[in-house]
Amino acid sequence: MDTTIKEAKVKQKPPLTYYDVKVEALIPATLVFRVLAEDAKQAADMIKNKQPNSVKYRLHGRRELKLMVYDTGCSMIKYIKNLLK
Repeated sequence: MDTTIKEAKVKQKPPLTYYDVKVEALIPATLVFRVLAEDAKQAADMIKNKQPNSVKYRLHGRRELKLMVYDTGCSMIKYIKNLLK
């Protein structure tokens, strides 16, 4: 009986959590996105064609410099990616 409970726990997907993703870009603003993802890296990948939550500009010509992922409502950084090449 214990083995079936353990197998059921192993097969479960990791829980989805909300992340705040802030992007510094070559415009005078910081873009904040809210996404539902399994981990911080997936949250960073999910914002590619999304509109930000806190800024509603036309952002077609932006050049992203740095991407930071936080837990929602927290200041602890989960993931950083430098986008400047």
